[in-house]
Amino acid sequence: MSALASPAAAGVHPSAPTTFRAVMDSRRAEGRRLSLDDAIAVIVPVCVDLKERHARGELHFVHPSAIATSPDGLMRVSPELAVNPSDPRDRAALAPEVLRANAPGNARASVFAVGAMLYEAVCGMPVGPGMRRPRDANPDLPEALEHLLAKALVADPSHRPDDLGALASAMHHLAPMKSIPPPDADVSKLDRADGFEVDIRLSIMPPELGPGMEPPPPSIPQPIAPPASSPAAAAAQAQALAQVARDPTRQLAVLKARLESDPRPRYVVNKERMDHGPFSAVELLQQIASHKFVGKDILRDELTGGSKEIDEWEEFAPFAQHARMHRDIAHEKKEVAKVEKAEKKAGAAKFIVGIVMAVALVAVGVVFVIKQVGSRKDGGDLSDDPSAVDLSGGGSLKGGKKAGGGGKAGGGGGGAGAGFVGGMSYEQALNSNNQEISMGAKGGPDLTDAQLHAPMRNAAFISGCGAPDSMKVTVRVAVKNGRAWGVTVSTNPPNRAVASCVDRHVRGLGWPPNAKMDFFTTTY
Repeated sequence: MSALASPAAAGVHPSAPTTFRAVMDSRRAEGRRLSLDDAIAVIVPVCVDLKERHARGELHFVHPSAIATSPDGLMRVSPELAVNPSDPRDRAALAPEVLRANAPGNARASVFAVGAMLYEAVCGMPVGPGMRRPRDANPDLPEALEHLLAKALVADPSHRPDDLGALASAMHHLAPMKSIPPPDADVSKLDRADGFEVDIRLSIMPPELGPGMEPPPPSIPQPIAPPASSPAAAAAQAQALAQVARDPTRQLAVLKARLESDPRPRYVVNKERMDHGPFSAVELLQQIASHKFVGKDILRDELTGGSKEIDEWEEFAPFAQHARMHRDIAHEKKEVAKVEKAEKKAGAAKFIVGIVMAVALVAVGVVFVIKQVGSRKDGGDLSDDPSAVDLSGGGSLKGGKKAGGGGKAGGGGGGAGAGFVGGMSYEQALNSNNQEISMGAKGGPDLTDAQLHAPMRNAAFISGCGAPDSMKVTVRVAVKNGRAWGVTVSTNPPNRAVASCVDRHVRGLGWPPNAKMDFFTTTY
């Protein structure tokens, strides 16, 4: 075995068992993929080992996490690790029939798994929807590799080869100086054998690009490995990779281009117990963007037989989430429009109620004046009454009391008003709102519901006052001249401390100045 065929050449430390998944992850962390030589050095011994195991009647789950270094330093199947995997990248390597049966596979299933592992090693991404042809990922790869992988990745097992020896020989020919030579085998068995013929049209690999078609852009640029003597260059390249990975818009566009590179109508959507399709990737993405299909609908890949919700498909879930975000934004806009319309209606209704109340107050005033005039004494001797009205002076009206007495009365009224400042309840403010209305006088408009509720919109002070989430807090406020004129707070269950704290907070809030008194109730 040459030095380049050793596990160390492929990134495997010979002193401890290491899985093939760990090798690929290590290279990915460095922003690199395995070279074809390194990948073949690992895969050829795995093929030979699998051929011997299946010849003994063994069945295995074959995936990168099941391949580990053996005592001789080569990588082979580890029976302890060859279990049904949970990692989506490892599950992508399992043959479609193994996924459907949820059981270990035979030699034919292992051919698919070996092809999937080799593809991920040299392309840097697992197989599945959105995968690219190897030469789109790396133009330096040989065309023969694409043909070999297309045969191994046939989804229908009845049209897929089952000769692992022939597969090992074909792979060895791609890098004859880098891997151990496998036993001689007839490579033609990868095209046809007794009872079946390989049909690469059923391969999950995208078909070759037609005339005038552009290859899809790469998902993440693959930098050349920096020299060991230039850590600054390595850091700069790692930073560039990280910036690309953090750009979701670019990643979404790249994924869309990769999906659209496969024009085959292979996707069926089950919505409300009815199948729709089959669709190509382009058609399916259009249906998702138009909201015909949502994340909870079942998507089935007719090529591989895989079936699960759209939200569970790694390739289609981002587009379903993007469409869902647009639906949420549209719904939020509709709700805002409804609230604005309701506030306008409430403002108009409030204006009408104000007019009715003004008319009622005028009527009450007129009735009060009529009653007072009707109760006046008739025939009394006005000359003996110290408070009698003096009709002298050209018909002017004067009170008999001194001006000082009148001033005193006015001062008493002012004191009564001041007694309500800062401590009046909502009900007291309501009862004290004897607004004088003069016919023909023009007053400012009432505050709108939005202006009244705006200072109370941030309910953080409710929890700040110690109110638990289960407590219902009702706050009734009378607002005048930009502050709370009267406040009443009630809690259910009753809690005096919480109510007092909320009361103090509300009295410290401010509103737009308005001489009229407005009333509103808020419940938290």
